[in-house]
Amino acid sequence: MDELRELNSGKYVEAVLTGAIGTGKTTIALFTTAYQLYVLSCLKDPHQFFNLEPSSEIVFAFQSLNKMLAKSTDYERFRAMLTRSPYFCQYFPFSKNITSEMVFPRRIVVRPLSGDVNAAIGSNIFGAILDEINFMAVVEQSKNAVDGRVFDQATEMYNSIVRRRKSRFMAAGGRLPGMLCLVSSKRYPGEFTDRKQLEAREEIARTGRTGIFVYDRTLWQIKPKGTYGDKHFRLFLGDKTRKPCILGEGVEVARDDAELVMEVPEEFRSEFARDILSAIRDIAGNATFALHPFIVNTKAVSQAFGQCRSVLTMDSTDFISRPSIYTKRILRPEEPRWAHVDLGLTGDSAGVAIGWVEGFMEVSRSDNTVEWMPQINFDLILEVKPPRNGEIEFENIRKLFYKLREQGMNLKWISFDSYQSADSMQILRQEGFIVGPRSMDKETLPYDVMKTAFYDGRVRAPSHEKALSEIVRLERDPQSGRIDHPPNFSKDCADAVAGVIYGLTYRRAIWARHHVPVNQNLITLVQAMEDKEKKKLEASRQYPTR
Repeated sequence: MDELRELNSGKYVEAVLTGAIGTGKTTIALFTTAYQLYVLSCLKDPHQFFNLEPSSEIVFAFQSLNKMLAKSTDYERFRAMLTRSPYFCQYFPFSKNITSEMVFPRRIVVRPLSGDVNAAIGSNIFGAILDEINFMAVVEQSKNAVDGRVFDQATEMYNSIVRRRKSRFMAAGGRLPGMLCLVSSKRYPGEFTDRKQLEAREEIARTGRTGIFVYDRTLWQIKPKGTYGDKHFRLFLGDKTRKPCILGEGVEVARDDAELVMEVPEEFRSEFARDILSAIRDIAGNATFALHPFIVNTKAVSQAFGQCRSVLTMDSTDFISRPSIYTKRILRPEEPRWAHVDLGLTGDSAGVAIGWVEGFMEVSRSDNTVEWMPQINFDLILEVKPPRNGEIEFENIRKLFYKLREQGMNLKWISFDSYQSADSMQILRQEGFIVGPRSMDKETLPYDVMKTAFYDGRVRAPSHEKALSEIVRLERDPQSGRIDHPPNFSKDCADAVAGVIYGLTYRRAIWARHHVPVNQNLITLVQAMEDKEKKKLEASRQYPTR
């Protein structure tokens, strides 16, 4: 009740209702909407008050992933609540003959909408509930996006509602009546509700107040005192380089990690022991870096970065500011290099990585066997950002390769992961490079090979925050098995790293150069790859298979 009173005190125009499941997020949104409807009903002529056309409707909108969810969950529950309310039965009743929406006197309507971002077009939106907003679609290269790139359903839907509220009801001084409730449990760090919470904190830091009410609770915080016992266990929530875990008795935590440790009632221990990631999201109300993480041993990945120095002065560029080359950092320049490029267009970054094999090392396997596998060193990992209001000029990436070769680097193989790369492949081939396509999306093997190399401790890479973050956030789709990034994130640099490790691991010439016999499993896979490349060559005559 304290939260409801504060939320509806008149200080707020939006509510972010997030955290664990079962903490009353939707209930708060419904009661708030009912109160805002009551306030609006107290106006004798709301259309005149807000200077609206008398025949138009004033709408409270309910939106979710789709109309069925909006109607079957929030709307039906709201309708049932008001059916039992004396005020809305006697003094401000809605028409019981209409079930698809709630029609009140003075042309005030409560209406469930579809998940289409344009569903509210033309409506006078006074208040709204946007439910499951963290679970809405994020689609790359979508025809629904204005620029044809990324379509973010949550952002588009939110902007549509906010614009209509402000254009119809904004008063002098910026005061906005009604309430927009943004409801969702958590999935990933940095998702929609996280961004709104950050906006609220920044407003408070800047002005001392905010118009965004934040409700973020764990499951045990909303229960009455005495529901759980006094005994607690400590939960380490993890970060992008360390996985979450239950801390044992007496385990000390660094002061800098104190905010990553949570005291959890002992009654929940079994849930966290059984499925710690789901329990962190559903019970502790915290986001995790991946729902179905592809990389579990994040420590092994983080330890590989910072093991050597990049040959470039920058790890990110738009080529307006160009990176210089540290020629003396090109170790053993005679060793053949492999480069992989994940190209991007307007709004997308490209990922570029170059690596080489220093030698081979013994790796013990779980079946008591030993394998000789390549030790892979990276000369560089580079994020190429598009210039402001422009596209990446792929010519600049090609020029970087030319310059590295001029400085003595034996850059031999270059692979591309994009349908936009045909022109670059042809030009580079004419310059004497061995070039071909290699998709990181069509099969999981490149990422499986990369993960094994990191877990074996066979990768040495320069520090690169973007690449590290992308790799540890990778997910494996439980249905399709496909490796991908979470919504609103990327994997351009991760693709580049995987492409280099995969390419060097399966290149026969590398094994021969180091006088190591190719193991039988690799022979089978290499032969399959070479057969596939020959078929592509015969079909398109695009590149040689040396």
